[in-house]
Amino acid sequence: MNIYLAGYISGNKLEKCLEWRKKIRQHFDLKPKWHGEIAFLDPLNGKKFGEIDAKGLKSNIPGKAFVKRDYKCVKIADLLIVNLNTFGESRPLTGTIYELAWAWLHKIPVIVIATDTNYTEHPFIKDTACIVVSSVEEILEKNYIEYYYKGLVSAEY
Repeated sequence: MNIYLAGYISGNKLEKCLEWRKKIRQHFDLKPKWHGEIAFLDPLNGKKFGEIDAKGLKSNIPGKAFVKRDYKCVKIADLLIVNLNTFGESRPLTGTIYELAWAWLHKIPVIVIATDTNYTEHPFIKDTACIVVSSVEEILEKNYIEYYYKGLVSAEY
C-alpha cells in the first residue's frame, strides 16, 4: 500500500514539517507486521534538507521536476494523509492544496489533519477528505490507516 504524506514544507520549520511524518512512519516501522506492506511517499524524500530554502519554495531540484514527481506520487498513492498545519508560518499551503485536488481528481481517499475551522469547515476540504482529525495521534489511536489497508489491500479475518 502506498501512502502519500502531504503537508507544509518550510526550511524555517523543517523539524516540525518532518516530525509528524516521522511519527507516522515510526509507528509502522516499530511493528514487524507492517514491514514491506506500506510504502510512504513523501515530497521530502531524497532531498538534502540543507538545500531547501527558508520558505520551502526552492531547492537544488528544479521546481517542475518536483511538481511532476509529486503529482506522480499522488496518482499512485492508495491513501493520502494531508497535514494542513503551517506551524505558524504565513505562506499558504499552495502545493498541499494542489495535492488535495489531485487526490480528488483520481478519487484517492484522504485523511486530513487540521484544527483551523477555515479548513475543517471549508466545503472543498469536507468534500475531498474522507476523515478529518486534529492530530497524528488521533489517526494512529483510531487505526484509520489500518482500516484503509484492510479494505484496499488485504482483508484480515
